[in-house]
Amino acid sequence: MKIAELSNHAADQLQKQEVERQVRYDKEMQAYEGRLHARQDKIDAGRTKRRAAWEQGRYLQATGHALAVVWHRSRKLMESRGKPVKEGPGIVDHIWEQGMDGEDALAGYLARTLTDEWTLVKGYKNPQGELDAVLVGPRGIYAMEIKNHKGTIHCDKDAFVRDKLDNWGNQVLWHEPITDRGGRSPSRQVNEPADLLERYLTKTMPLRISRCVVFTNGDAELGDVRNLTVDAVFLLSHGDLPGLLQQSTSTLTSAEVERAVRQIERDHRYYQAKRTRRPVPDPSSSDLLPAT
Repeated sequence: MKIAELSNHAADQLQKQEVERQVRYDKEMQAYEGRLHARQDKIDAGRTKRRAAWEQGRYLQATGHALAVVWHRSRKLMESRGKPVKEGPGIVDHIWEQGMDGEDALAGYLARTLTDEWTLVKGYKNPQGELDAVLVGPRGIYAMEIKNHKGTIHCDKDAFVRDKLDNWGNQVLWHEPITDRGGRSPSRQVNEPADLLERYLTKTMPLRISRCVVFTNGDAELGDVRNLTVDAVFLLSHGDLPGLLQQSTSTLTSAEVERAVRQIERDHRYYQAKRTRRPVPDPSSSDLLPAT
């Protein structure tokens, strides 16, 4: 199987988190060093005043300046013990790492399962969102939303929830909603961008993009799943994908597969350029898929 990576949102977010931690650390270090330097300036000034007072025979004032020096030295020592420590990765990083692990697990599974007739396009984006994976091959085009959740997954229409057990078998979550930050369920996350991509591709070729939600965690199980608004919800650990592909009635020639991948890449670049306000040709005026 071939892989075309257009973007890696999880990796970008991890990098963003690291940059933000570094910025906070640099700011704290700057303030910390400023405090130490200010304290050292007071120590140096106190020593200068102490020497001058002593030389002029103002012994009481010299003693006062000496005590001030001792005070500032003790304060500097205390402040030096509060040296900032850079934050380590937190829960947000763990969430993004889990997402990356899920995407890598699916890519590895597909690479072992499919031939080079298939191409996995990773990280396609349009104004309706991101598709974690778009699989293009002789049996059609499949848009996939990847989730690396543990627990028992239930689904009714667009509502996805999960129940979860701890390591001792005690249930700790009951029907926790599975949504993104915008409140969209996995089915909406895949359907909304897939609808827009499908409208673009079908301008010249009658086809339908199949939509799937894939749970990649080995500790995930499917519970009550009904009234689906996607074509399939499946567990990677159960290896259900080959059966799903066999059920497809779509067929694409090798040339159509290659051109479909190029069009998906071109559409992604078009919207990416719009987000960055760079000039770019409208993909609808480019070389589209031929009608069959």
